[in-house]
Amino acid sequence: MPFVLHKLYMEQDKNTETFGEVPVVEAEDPADEESLSEGADTVSGNDTISGNDTVSGNDTVSGNDAQEEAAEEPGEVLPPEEFFRNTLFIGDSRTMGLAEYADIGDAVVFANTGMNIYRLYSLKNAVRDQELYLEDILAGNQYDKIYLMLGINELGYDEGQTVKRFEEEVLKLRELQPDAEIVLEANLHVTTARSERDEIFNNDGINRINEQIRQIAEKYGFGYIDVNEIYDDDTGGLNPEYTHDEVHVLGKYYQQWADWIRENRI
Repeated sequence: MPFVLHKLYMEQDKNTETFGEVPVVEAEDPADEESLSEGADTVSGNDTISGNDTVSGNDTVSGNDAQEEAAEEPGEVLPPEEFFRNTLFIGDSRTMGLAEYADIGDAVVFANTGMNIYRLYSLKNAVRDQELYLEDILAGNQYDKIYLMLGINELGYDEGQTVKRFEEEVLKLRELQPDAEIVLEANLHVTTARSERDEIFNNDGINRINEQIRQIAEKYGFGYIDVNEIYDDDTGGLNPEYTHDEVHVLGKYYQQWADWIRENRI
């Protein structure tokens, strides 16, 4: 099957440029891959894991806590259908890619190509033809865990305003889902080459918004993970071998992301 890159979304607001992103499909043969159409570039940041969210295998439990001990036994990884049971993922095109190419069990995914924190409750879901608004999804079920990855499409906006809005929306999410463990995800990086030629959607900007997200997580006791460590090269950008457009991870690499979450029990 030839390489396919879904049509990308772009909007302009005065001097603000934002990109909507769509997952990249793995090519079976690089020679058959189609190049990106002109003007169709999108940007997304890679997510790396925060060491603070890993589970220590040195902790021991005794007595009546044998069940918890077994759950945290080093090397034991729950299968996707168990680990991601009653889980919700929220995000943009990278999260759409996770839903399409990775095994995340029966997790619910709410994502859209052009999703950003300002449009969280105004855009419909674009995953698996489930055209629901986020509020409908949240009202229909109380989730055990919610992963949220947003921030790359907001880089063209005022940073202070974006951080304030991000904080407000995450608190609203906690209000609507009081029993859920909320995990904020750092945005995936772009390649260093792409970063160096883009004045807005670059890794410096991605790292700044990721740090702001980390601080929000720390302030309110949310989880924070950063999966960039499995996709970055030694320059701190997305490894060119993992991408065709310098922005999105190829389809076959999304499973690494899902496995990384399970293996680190986050």
